Parts: sequence; structure tokens; C-alpha cells
Amino acid sequence: MHDQYEASKLANAKELILSQINSLGANLASKRAEVLETREEMWREARIVLRDFDDVADLTGFAEDLARHEQQYANTSKRLNILKKMLDSPYFARIDFTEEDYEKEEVYIGRNSLFDDKTQTFYVYDWRAPISSLYYDYGIGAASFIVPATKAKISGQITLKRQYQIEKSELLYMFDNDLAIDDDILRRELSKSSDAHIKTIINTIQHEQNLAIRAEADHVLVYGPAGSGKTSVGLHRLAYLLYRHRESLTSARVRIFSPSPIFASYIAGIIPELGEEDVTNLDFPTLLEKGRAFHGPYHQIEHLSKFDNDSRSKWIAHKYQAIFLDKLEKAVAEYVPSFENVVFVNDCICTAEKLEDLYQDRTSASNLALKTSRVINYVNQAYAEYFDKNERAITTFFENLYDDTFGEAEIRAKFEAEKQIVIIDLNNRLKPSAQKIYARHLQSWAKKNNLSAKFARDALNMDKLYYEDALGLFYVNLLIGRIPQDKSVKHILIDEAQDMSLLHHRILNRLYPLSNFTILADVNQALYPEINITNTDELVSLYPKATRIPLTKSYRSTYEISNFATKILSASNGKQQGLEQDSPAFFARHGDEPEIISTSNAIETTIEIVNKLPKDYNTVAILFSNTSEAEEFYTKLQKVYPEDASLPLKFIAGESYEFTPSIMVMSVPFAKGLEFDAVICPEYGKLSGTLRLQKLLYLMCTRALHRLYCFNPT
Repeated sequence: MHDQYEASKLANAKELILSQINSLGANLASKRAEVLETREEMWREARIVLRDFDDVADLTGFAEDLARHEQQYANTSKRLNILKKMLDSPYFARIDFTEEDYEKEEVYIGRNSLFDDKTQTFYVYDWRAPISSLYYDYGIGAASFIVPATKAKISGQITLKRQYQIEKSELLYMFDNDLAIDDDILRRELSKSSDAHIKTIINTIQHEQNLAIRAEADHVLVYGPAGSGKTSVGLHRLAYLLYRHRESLTSARVRIFSPSPIFASYIAGIIPELGEEDVTNLDFPTLLEKGRAFHGPYHQIEHLSKFDNDSRSKWIAHKYQAIFLDKLEKAVAEYVPSFENVVFVNDCICTAEKLEDLYQDRTSASNLALKTSRVINYVNQAYAEYFDKNERAITTFFENLYDDTFGEAEIRAKFEAEKQIVIIDLNNRLKPSAQKIYARHLQSWAKKNNLSAKFARDALNMDKLYYEDALGLFYVNLLIGRIPQDKSVKHILIDEAQDMSLLHHRILNRLYPLSNFTILADVNQALYPEINITNTDELVSLYPKATRIPLTKSYRSTYEISNFATKILSASNGKQQGLEQDSPAFFARHGDEPEIISTSNAIETTIEIVNKLPKDYNTVAILFSNTSEAEEFYTKLQKVYPEDASLPLKFIAGESYEFTPSIMVMSVPFAKGLEFDAVICPEYGKLSGTLRLQKLLYLMCTRALHRLYCFNPT
């Protein structure tokens, strides 16, 4: 009986969506005509010579009308696109909820809301709506949700919890369940092959994931094992925040800091898929690109993967330490320029002592930018007061100097030119050279810590800076005030936060002083202790106001692959060597056991594996410990790789690659945050012993969704 009811409900939803699509389509055409008409009229008026202020006001009115029409057109177009996507699958769940003292309500939940204007009711609720949280947080029985705007708690009873699989407007199946999102639907979703883009998880969000997505705290630290859904949670949280704070937060005020360009390609389009305008994706090389040329972060990582005791490696380990950065900040804060009296002819306008007193730090919040501003403002004011008191004498001076007579405006202009010479000199004194401050700090540090001062000096004089020095100079310029803070950004998502150094995090906190943060991390994936943050407590110290939300269950890989990967870390004596949390729980999606293959010809074995993989596998990774090994393998494989293969062969090494269906040969750092249908580890038999190598293996294995192949050389 309920099959007919649900079929009728879906048919009604489709009818309502089609009706709104037709209505909005006609409305969109009308809005477009209004935009074109307003543009034409404005440009026609603009050709007329403006006669007075009223004409300017009229033209401004046209511009405002045009902006309003364009915004209405954009909003209509956005809603039309949402409805077209909803037509394929209007909703994915239903709960029947009876609020205390009210009648039962059937709550259908979908990607976006669907409102029936005729009945003035919601036909479908957006998954981010407060009432929709009931679906993720409760089973049959007593339940409640909070209305964030009023903090009101709505209590009642859930009497039905139903899930649907709707594709191309057809109801494929449905079933009722109690507490959890049904394992069968989750298992179906996880068993699908990769489509080279991260998927939305709105129909399978788990309870602990929902807590992180809807957390009301300004700062949230989400941590958990590989495959626990941290990236998905972070992205869905951004979509939720944009929905929840629609009046104060827009996509233009949000940033995502990604671990790599290929990762940025992997998550591209997910925010629009969730119904919001896209968000700017940034990384640190992009922030640094306006300065001197520099080697990128992968150049640094590649160095650390090959050397551990040369001068550069030793310096890297120091340059990211808290005490090194504290001393650097102190060196900047204690900088005091040499001042001279500011004079005009024989009169002293400002004394050197007064300027130095103004410059000295008098508040804990004062920085070089504030100090500079304070001095320059004072000098400008002093010049203005001097001119007002001595205009007659100043006029006489310039007329005698040029043997000519001048009007008041000309005298002011000449006096202003003299002042600007002084202001330019002051600016040069007040904002020191970042290179000089940084170089002096390195020399002092080298002497105290038995490091090579020559190496540090030579590194700063290279045509292309090392990445660690490019970051250091950027930070000094930020402390000085030469790089301005960006106060327009209100929320930042940091993925793979453990891979960022203390310096990276300090830069973000200072560069975006008004921003809230969502931080995603798994310290068990921190491969380079010289750079990375290796324990969660250290992240907490950087974001002390952040609410900590652990994710404890891994979903990405099959049970067999997850179990295999975790044993790799456990073999390193667990917590004694860096395994922070206990072994995670694994979602019970079973598959083939990982294959450990003894081979004397890794290239030939790889070809055999690729040939037998399921045809619907779209992404395969061949992972190595460093880029040199990956490139050598790729060069050999390329020579024998079939030209008619269904998937192209790609070598990932630069900083501008896209994540597309292919066989990808790369080093582990490029694979951070990514997942593949199958993973091949040709170096498996060689990587053992140190914690770093064990973590490398762990990271390689946890990239695999369905199949894992590990080689033992013979």
C-alpha cells in the first residue's frame, strides 16, 4: 500500500518541480530582457554630455537598476539549475516526526528544499535544515533538534525512518530502518568505482560526521583515521555554514587551503553540487608567487626523502620550530629605525626623540604597520599645523628662493612636495628590509645552534629561494606590514592540516585575523616530523578555541585493505613511535584481500594487474616514496604501456595536474587526500624499519578503495 503512496508522492514532486522549472524559465527570459533593456538605456544616456549633478545621479540610478536586475537574473538562473538537478532525485529520505502537542509531519529530505507556494508547505527540506538533523542523529523513538537562530529545542517522536534510491526520476527501491543510515545503502555507495571527483555524502552522513558538519563553534578541529570522511565533512560543513549564515557569510568570504593542486582538482565543483556558489581554493605557493622566485614545497619534501643530515635538512628542522619563530618575531618587534629631526629651513617640525617615542611599542597589539602609521600620521599633522602657523614665512621663503610671486595654492603645493620627500624617507626607515632582518636572525641562530652560517647566507642569495626561506621572508613581510592582512575572509577550511608546519599555521592566523577555521587532520599521516605537526595536542595549542570532534570509523577502503594498512603502523609499536589513536573501527564492506606479489619484473607485473582490473575502474595509482623513483618507473612503464589502453598513463610530479580518469604514477605526497579504485605499491618490500617508511606504506595502502597490490622484489 505504501508503495502506491510513495509512487504518488514522487510523481507529485516531479510535477511540482516541472511546474516551477517552467515558471522560472519564463521568468528568466523576462529578467534577461530587463537586463538588456536597462543596459541599452544606460549606455544611451551615458553618451549624452553630463551637464550637472542631476545627470550624474540619473546615471547612477541606471547602474543601480542594472545591478538589481542582474542579481535577480543570477538568482533565478541558480534556482533553475537546482530544480533541474532535483528532477533527477528530488529526495533521498523521509522521517515521520510528531512534535509535542502537534500532528505528525512527513519530512522528506533532499539536496535542496522544495516549497509548494499553493499549500505554503515544504514538500522537501534541504538536508541542512535544522529539522533534517533528526534523520542523521536519531532512530525510531524520542528525538529533538535545535533551531540555531533561536536556540529553541523542539522535541517529539520519530515514528518512521525511510530511505530511497531515486535515479532519473524513478524510484528504484526504498526501505525502513531504525538507528543508523542503512548499511546497505552506504555499502552500495562505497562500492561504486571512483569518478575522479569527490562525491557528496548527504544521503549517507553518519552521526559523528553530522556533529562535525553542524557544529556551532567558530573553530572546529576534526581529526580521525584515513578514510573517515574528514574531507567530505569539511566540504559539507562549508556548504552548511553558507546555508546557516546566509545573511552574513558568502562564498566570496570563504577559502579552502588544499594540500596540492591535484587535490584541488579532485574536490572541484563539490560546493556548487551542494547548492552554493563555488569557493576559492588556495595553497601556499599561490600566496608566495608575488615575491621572489622559489622552489615549491615538493622540492623540499623530495630533499627530505633523500637526505637527513646535510646542511639544508638540518636548517629545515630548525626553521619550523616554535622557538626559532618566536625569536624571529621578537627580532621584528624590536626593530627601531634611526630617526632625525624633521626640519623645514631652520625650524624643527618634529624631534627625533618624539618620533622614536611614537614608534616604540606601547601596546601588546602594536606591530610595525601600526607603528609606521602612528609616526606618519603624526608627521602629517605636524606639517599641517606648522603651515597654518607659519604660512606667511613659508610664502616669503619660496618667493625668495624662486625670485617670483605665488598664490596660496602654489605655496601649498611646494610645501607639500617638500613634505613628501620627508615622508618617503620616513617610510623607508620605518619598514625595514625583510631580507636583512631574516638574514641577521639566521646568522645569530647559526652561531648559537652550530649550524652552517655560510649555507644560510648563500641560500638567501640564490636566484631561486628554497621553499622554507620563501615562507620565512613572507612571514617577516607580514609581521612588518608590507603584506597587508586580509580581513574580508571569514572562514577557512584547512585540509591535511598536519602536513602544514607551525609556520604555515602562524601565517594563516596572522594573514586572516577575522577568520574562523575548520581544521581537518590525521597526525598518523604526518610523514616529515621536521615540517609536519605530529600530535593533535599541538594543533589544539594553535587553535585553543577550537571544538575537537573525533571521527573514529574508517569507510573508504574495504575491510580487508583497512585492516592490512592499520597492521603496518601497529607493527611499529603503535603509540611509542607515533601512532596516536587506537586502531579505528572499519565499516564492514568486504572485498579481495590485498595481494603481496613476489616479482623480479615490476613493470611486467604492473601491466598484468592493469589488464585484469575491472573495466569500470577509473582511477589507478602507482605510488612511490619519492618523485625520482616514480619518474624512473614511469619512464620504463611508458615504453611498454599499450597505446589502446582504456585509461591513459600519467606521471604526476608538478604543481598543476588535474585529477582525471587515468593510471597515475606519483610519489606519496601528491596522493594526500585522494582515493583510487586500485593502488599498486612497487616499493612495498623495500619500505620497512623507520616510522617514516611505515607511515609511507600506511598512506599508500589507505588510498585504495577496492584493490591493493604490493610487490616484493625477488
